[in-house]
Amino acid sequence: MNIEKMRAAWSAVKKNAKRELGILLVMVIFGLVAAVIAVTIILGSAFLPDWAVCSLVAAGVIWMVFGETIAAGVRAYRGVKP
Repeated sequence: MNIEKMRAAWSAVKKNAKRELGILLVMVIFGLVAAVIAVTIILGSAFLPDWAVCSLVAAGVIWMVFGETIAAGVRAYRGVKP
């Protein structure tokens, strides 16, 4: 076994391990923030009447289907060029 090859391999592994641990840390923090937001929305929706929940679901479906069109209309109204 060549010591120089092992050192080169360890150096490459160390460099990539730092990068991957950084990405893992960012994703853990992002996941916790997303979980806090989701729990807040889910628990808050329990206090809404049924018609409000249906209205929010309908608005979400419309946004998912026509979101780009709505955003383009808002940009055009504001005078922002895409």
